[in-house]
Amino acid sequence: MLGGIDNGLFLQAFAGFLVFPIIIIFLRWAFPSKRDPNEKAIRKALKKELQQLRKK
Repeated sequence: MLGGIDNGLFLQAFAGFLVFPIIIIFLRWAFPSKRDPNEKAIRKALKKELQQLRKK
């Protein structure tokens, strides 16, 4: 320890700052946004199909 600083804890916190943006990028890639045109079309088709099932 230098001057009362826990180096292991410091490095662990610093690694967290580096890993957190990677997790954010992965989650943005894995889950589409609501503004994605392809996903909008899929949701619209599902909604239309559900309405047709309800009419029967």
